[in-house]
Amino acid sequence: MPTLHVHLDESGNLTFKPTGSQYYVFTAAWTYEPAPLGSELTALRFALLKRGHDLHRFHATEDKQVNRDAVVDALARHESWRFAAVVIEKAKVYPDLRVPHRFYPEFASSVLKHVFRRHLAPGTDTVLVFTDTLPMHERREAAEKAIKTACRRELPKATRFESYHHPSASNPWLQVADYCSWAVFKKWEQGNTRTYDLLSHRLADPELDALRHGTVKHY
Repeated sequence: MPTLHVHLDESGNLTFKPTGSQYYVFTAAWTYEPAPLGSELTALRFALLKRGHDLHRFHATEDKQVNRDAVVDALARHESWRFAAVVIEKAKVYPDLRVPHRFYPEFASSVLKHVFRRHLAPGTDTVLVFTDTLPMHERREAAEKAIKTACRRELPKATRFESYHHPSASNPWLQVADYCSWAVFKKWEQGNTRTYDLLSHRLADPELDALRHGTVKHY
């Protein structure tokens, strides 16, 4: 029976001050076939290590452009995966939603609902949701609540689900989600579409571009 692997990442900061980011992005990258792309990214990292690049993982913000180009090329070539994102304009978020225990269930749940409602294959018996380890206990609990709430409300009763919070270095697919989230964030925060344009054909629903309650853009 098919197993859906969903990988969540986020970009931006939760500082609701002029010094903070203008946008916050939650992104989900998913696949029913994690091995092919995961294996290619692992092989790419070992090849770069051989050339003297000290990489324990791929991370879009930190990677050199030459390495980032190699990762994006691999992501763009593989077809058995998709991603979606919600873009939150932070200035329009209601004040009572600006704390983690309200912010994550409201917005991280939103992207998961989209995946489950539109892209769950018939016969899926298991859904595995992964995030990177979150350093702050409050945010970790909030993320867990968002995941479990979306799974319980949106998945068929017979579909089993698990959520895991692992270091991104242990799972290449968390690195995929990181790259997608970074690409969307760079587009909205800085107007830089270089990586976004190269990955946009992997967007699940590019026609979704409407504001929800004045706070969120869906992709």
